[in-house]
Amino acid sequence: MRSFLACLALVPLLLSFTYALHATEELKVRTTLSQFAVFVDDDDFDHLDQIFTHDVFADYAGAKNDGLPAFAAFLKRGLGGIVSQHAVSSTVIEDLGHSLNSTAYVTAAFLGPGNNTATSVGTAVTLYGKYLDTWTRVGDGWRIKRRIFKQFVSIR
Repeated sequence: MRSFLACLALVPLLLSFTYALHATEELKVRTTLSQFAVFVDDDDFDHLDQIFTHDVFADYAGAKNDGLPAFAAFLKRGLGGIVSQHAVSSTVIEDLGHSLNSTAYVTAAFLGPGNNTATSVGTAVTLYGKYLDTWTRVGDGWRIKRRIFKQFVSIR
């Protein structure tokens, strides 16, 4: 009888169950966030399909892009040819069961326009902000379906 009552005591705990992201899945998300930074810094805009879904919606400080082709063109136009270093840190991932939400802080240093004449970056700029991403499962990994970039400050 005691074991039955002990089991009954666990029912509220079981009913309040929240999804917990397995460590290997969390590592996949963190690696994908880092891979985005490497792709952008390497001017590799052709492999962004490894990061984002084809129908991604991205809002970069008010510049809205629907779909991966438009978003990739936006990134290439603004960041292509610029010497940059993106650092992604302080990442929090929320497992919603069928999807994920993540918040990741980003510091991006741009060191002159390089060979990009379309940008107004100037000689040296550092941006501080955060990525607010919604993820969806694709195969055995995760892709970003929605990205909001919130810029905190830009230092020239």
